[in-house]
Amino acid sequence: MDKHFENNKELMNKLDESFREIRSIINTYWGKYSISGLGITHARMMTHLSENGPTKASHIADKLYITCGAVTGLSDRLLELGFVTREKDTNDRRVVLLKLSELGEMHVEQIKAVRKNLMIHLFAGLTSDEMENGMYLFDKMKQNMVTFNAIEKE
Repeated sequence: MDKHFENNKELMNKLDESFREIRSIINTYWGKYSISGLGITHARMMTHLSENGPTKASHIADKLYITCGAVTGLSDRLLELGFVTREKDTNDRRVVLLKLSELGEMHVEQIKAVRKNLMIHLFAGLTSDEMENGMYLFDKMKQNMVTFNAIEKE
């Protein structure tokens, strides 16, 4: 693996930098058009709750690839704005679920519109084949990291 790195170090660095630049541009776009100053992860959490209903924080953390602590911070902000509520699970009163409020649900429609416009600009001029190739590469990189993280835990 080290030889692979040494042979491709410059290209890997360029890909890494390009990825970071794209994320920065996306974050800038999101900041310009966001709802109530919410970040992308707030929006992803609200969209997840809209699509899946009341959900445990740990499940949201797994789905969004963030920590439970991050979910707590995100949900605190969304609670302040009245976009989510906390409620007890009817099957197990020890479990607290996060639920999108009616106000939050209204904002999800705006979030989806901003995301749609972002994707239209981001993928402009790309063919379906090019997007499929991108998915293949991202899936492969994600699997590399999942495998690496699993080995690290052992």
